[in-house]
Amino acid sequence: MRYVAYWEKVDRLVYLKEKATPEFWDSWWKTEGKPAVNSKGEVVTVTAQYLQLGSRVLEGGCGRADKVKAMTDGGFKAIGIDFAEPSVKQAIQYFPDTDIRLGDVRLLDFPDDYFDGYWSIGVIEHFWDGYGSILSEAARVIRPGGYLFLTAPWLSPYRKYKVKRGHYPCRDFYSEPENFYQFALNKEEVCSQLMIHGFTLVHWRGRMSEISMLEDMNIYQPQIEWLLRPSNSVAKRILRKAVCTTLNPCCGHSFLAIARLGNNQY
Repeated sequence: MRYVAYWEKVDRLVYLKEKATPEFWDSWWKTEGKPAVNSKGEVVTVTAQYLQLGSRVLEGGCGRADKVKAMTDGGFKAIGIDFAEPSVKQAIQYFPDTDIRLGDVRLLDFPDDYFDGYWSIGVIEHFWDGYGSILSEAARVIRPGGYLFLTAPWLSPYRKYKVKRGHYPCRDFYSEPENFYQFALNKEEVCSQLMIHGFTLVHWRGRMSEISMLEDMNIYQPQIEWLLRPSNSVAKRILRKAVCTTLNPCCGHSFLAIARLGNNQY
């Protein structure tokens, strides 16, 4: 069972469930099976807004590699790396025409200034000791003027409100718990870390409020479950999209931060 606590010293939510080891992800992705590839999804759409077709893009921590496949099909030179070896082998079997490799986001086997863009989707929050080494390596392999596309769980305004109201238990941690899974990070910290590593934030938005609704809004669960339940009703799909879009800025489960390497002269 998952447990969520607020750690005041670092201003983060701490999620305790199961440590996100390579073995954990291998088991998770094996259960999930072959993923669908959305060539018109967020990753391809956002990448195309900032980079030209043919640009070289890395996804660090690519999992089942469906995003790498989508970017490849979308006209980008995409490469994916992951540290879970069986998952990498499985992804290569799923998508043999993609470039998927075994690797560590904290020590990338690529030359300096090699990529035009870098996607990190739900990775940095799993490192108890911090994600500075991940951002440092990203800054090394992205060319000056290139882009980092970063997502992670967010200590959103709504979750901050819940912290103030005492809806999360407060705990201090003196070492990494054996069942640490992830953090929810605050915007100020992430923006500061991006700046330290040479990035200039150009866009920030909340996303995936439907997860936060299910996890954080206990009082409205019957209505939320009805809204989010799959349906063939066009009206219901329109309503669901409208509600989620409206709530994303204050109740997004995660954030998307887009940052340029270097200053605005590029």
